[in-house]
Amino acid sequence: MAKTYLKKWSIGGIDQWIRMKEDQTSETKPVLLFLHGGPGSAQISYIDSFLEELDQDFTVVHWDQRGAGLSYQENLPDASMTIQQFIEDTIELTEKILSYLGHSKLYIAGYSWGSLIAIQAVHKRPDLYHAYYGISQVVDVLKEDIVSYELLLKKYHRNRLFTGCLRLLTPPPWKRTSAHALFSLYKEFASVGLTHRWKPVFQILKGFLFSKQYQLKDKWKFIKGQKFSQDKLWDQLMNESIQYRVSTILIPCYFLIGDHDMITPAAVSKPYVDQLKAPIKEWFTFKDSAHSPHIEEPDEFIRIIRKTAIHHLQGKLDL
Repeated sequence: MAKTYLKKWSIGGIDQWIRMKEDQTSETKPVLLFLHGGPGSAQISYIDSFLEELDQDFTVVHWDQRGAGLSYQENLPDASMTIQQFIEDTIELTEKILSYLGHSKLYIAGYSWGSLIAIQAVHKRPDLYHAYYGISQVVDVLKEDIVSYELLLKKYHRNRLFTGCLRLLTPPPWKRTSAHALFSLYKEFASVGLTHRWKPVFQILKGFLFSKQYQLKDKWKFIKGQKFSQDKLWDQLMNESIQYRVSTILIPCYFLIGDHDMITPAAVSKPYVDQLKAPIKEWFTFKDSAHSPHIEEPDEFIRIIRKTAIHHLQGKLDL
């Protein structure tokens, strides 16, 4: 029977925490490293509420990134909170996992903010990875805001109250973080933000509150870490774009996006994926999801992961 372990490893010169389940088959199971969203939205506390079934076929590694969740520290240097450092952390963690489990490569999935980091790690070190999964792929945050704003005005043109609020907000870019927060709130009311329905949000909250991995002090660290990460990384994120920086990836790539997502809308990510060069490239749309298809439609997400993990699982599962 698999046991869940929290491990504290030194990554990028600081202590960071990962969670994995190990049993006697861990040496033969393929490894899947999952990068959470945010910045700062660590998921160790609640992710088993949605994706525990993946542990049957993979050694899944969840990581509370630098400054987030269990890895939050009061004395973390501000200068270390850079996108480039997160990319280097990802590569170093990958190497440590492979060495620890005795594997030569692993699968990597990045969600939202995590996709921005993971795709650049894969681009830099394709030799470490079997395949890449981009969930709600971030391409260009400012462009995504602009396109989302325009699409919402068009979609809800008959709703005078909603469009009036949008016009009062004025189009992006915004100098005030409060304006971006208000735009995010509008998207939640329109069911095109974090989730398309409220049920997964309540599941996340329940998982967080009753987590076996997070003690009370860890829940407080999560809250502080999320604010800290947002404060230190938000300006960098708003100016980040992989549009031309990552034009070729040397491993199979799979992109998964919710049909209702207006945080990283397909109108931005699909043209990018279309021009991206990769040996294998597939696009999956989740019809009943917004920004979080892996937790809104977990069964379909798991089915796709199993189906596309061709190096290990194809032919072994009835998919």
